[in-house]
Amino acid sequence: MSEYIIRFIAVNVDDLDDAAYARLVEAATTMPGIRLVGEVMVDAETRRLDVRFAIPVEQAMAEAARDGGRLAKEILLSARIPDARLVEMTVRMVDPEADGWTGTDDGEENE
Repeated sequence: MSEYIIRFIAVNVDDLDDAAYARLVEAATTMPGIRLVGEVMVDAETRRLDVRFAIPVEQAMAEAARDGGRLAKEILLSARIPDARLVEMTVRMVDPEADGWTGTDDGEENE
């Protein structure tokens, strides 16, 4: 089984309330079968949401992309941001056994 990091960016059609960040974090940390990776980012000014999570996948990247898109939408629904539109999604296979793997794109070491 391989692990894939799914990163999605969504833009909400309406202004985000002050609790949007907390709801996204809760949705991403309590949803079965996924692991939150890095920090959730919410930009209230641009109404932009940025979330990374990891999922285990048995088959291939196509399965990760299919499941990742569905899970991204479920996270938004669970966070009560149903009108947010997915504008970008990346799927990346990772090797957690690799030296220096952090699960993020920024190259910082895990602590």
